[in-house]
Amino acid sequence: MTQQVRRTLGRLPVLAGVILLAGAQGAMASSAATDPAAPPKVPLQGAAPARQTLGNTCVFPDPVGERPVPMDVQATLPKVVPTGKPLQIKDFSLTFTLAEGTLGSLTEVAGAATIELTATREDKKSQVPVALEIPATKVPAAGELKLVAKGKVPDIVVNLPGELRLTTGTPSLALTAVPATETPLKPVTCTQAPGQDTELGKITLLKMEAPKPGNAKPGKKPAAEAKAQDANDEREPILVQPLLPFETQGRSTVSKLGAVVRLAPSFIFNAFWHVYMEPPHRFTGSTIMPPSKVTILGFGFVPINGTLELLPPDYKTGNNVIDVDGLLHGDTTTTATTRLEVFGKFKDVTVNGVSLDVGSNCVTSEPIVLNLRGPNWDVSYGGVLRTDPNDPDPAYRGFTLPTFSGCGVKDDLDSLLSGMSSGPGNQACVGVNQVGLPWDDVRKCPNAEVPVGRR
Repeated sequence: MTQQVRRTLGRLPVLAGVILLAGAQGAMASSAATDPAAPPKVPLQGAAPARQTLGNTCVFPDPVGERPVPMDVQATLPKVVPTGKPLQIKDFSLTFTLAEGTLGSLTEVAGAATIELTATREDKKSQVPVALEIPATKVPAAGELKLVAKGKVPDIVVNLPGELRLTTGTPSLALTAVPATETPLKPVTCTQAPGQDTELGKITLLKMEAPKPGNAKPGKKPAAEAKAQDANDEREPILVQPLLPFETQGRSTVSKLGAVVRLAPSFIFNAFWHVYMEPPHRFTGSTIMPPSKVTILGFGFVPINGTLELLPPDYKTGNNVIDVDGLLHGDTTTTATTRLEVFGKFKDVTVNGVSLDVGSNCVTSEPIVLNLRGPNWDVSYGGVLRTDPNDPDPAYRGFTLPTFSGCGVKDDLDSLLSGMSSGPGNQACVGVNQVGLPWDDVRKCPNAEVPVGRR
C-alpha cells in the first residue's frame, strides 16, 4: 500500500471527528466500521437557511378590523435526509409586521401563534402543525410593530426516497396585554393572500445502501481507463470507505445550437471509496438527475423551451437511478475519470410559445456517452469532472449527442430535433462538492452559476 494511503487511513477517524465537531458538517464517515457491506451510519449532513415573506389579511378586534400583515418566515432546512430518519427543521420563526395603531392603546403585548406546514412528496401530503410563542414585546409609540414568534417544528419521518416539498400555510394569532387584563384580546384570524409562492424549501430523501457487489459494468472505455479498470477487476479492495453524499451542479454546451444547457442540481449518494494496495482506486455512487428546464434558439432564431431528463440505460424498467463508477488515479488528491451512459428525454416542448406535441417517448436513439476527467479531484471533497477539447485523449475532448427517436404524436419530429441538435463536439462539466460545505470558486464549472442557497 502506498505511504499516502497509509497516512490517510490512519488519520481518518481523527479527521472525521475533528471536522464534525468543528461544524464543517463532516468530511467523510468514520472508518471505524470495518464491514464493507455495511451502509454508512453517520447521519447525512448539510443544512441551508430558508426564508420567505408572505402576505396575509388578518382580522383584529373592533374597531381595527381587517389589516394587511406581512409575515417573514425563517428556518434552517436539511439538504439531504435518510429515509426513515427524523427530518428536523431548526431555527423556525415567524415575524409579523403590524402597522401603527393596529393594537390601539396597548403598550406591551405577548401571546402565541400557530401555523401549518404542508409536507408533500409526489401526490402525498401531510400537515405539520407548529405552535409558537411570542414573548412580551413593547409597542412603539410610533411606527410599525414587529412580533417575533418562535417554536419547534415536530420531526417529520418519510420512509420512501424522493423530494419533499415544504409549503407554509395561514397563521393565527392570540395576543394578550402585558400585564394581563381581565378581558383578554380576541384571537386574530388571518387569510393568506392569493397567488403567492408558498414554498419554503425542498429536501432530498435518500435510501442509504451498501456498495453494490461486483465490478464496474463492462463497456467500451478510453484506452487508459480500460487498462486501469482491468487492473482493478483482478484485485480485491483492502477497504471500502463510505463517504457522505455530494452535491452536483452541471452544464453542457450543444455545439450545433451554440447553446448552454444548465442541469438542475442533484446529489451523488451511497458513495464509497474502494481502496486498493496501489492506485488506481475506485469511486462508486448513485445519482438521480432531476428534470432540467431548457431554453434554446432553434436554427439560431426560433425560441424553443422544454424539459430535459437524463435517464439510466435501463430506464424502461422504471429505474431512474444512474450508477456512478469512476477511477482515482492517485491516492487522496488525484486525477479522477468516470464514464456515464445516459439517455436524454425531451418533453413539454414549446416553439415560439406554441406547444409542440413531441409525445412521451421522445428519447435519444442510443445512450449519450460522457467520458469525464477531473485533474484535481479530492476523494472527500470532490472537484470538477469535465470534457476538455484540448485533452490529450480524444475520448475526453467532447461527446456526441445522438439522434432522437420516438418524437411526435401527429407528425414525425425525429428529423427536426435531430437536425437541430444531434452531432459531435459538445462539452459537459459537472461540479461536485461535499454536502454541507460551501461552494468554492475552484469547484465551479467555468461560466456555470452556483444554485441559489448553495454558496
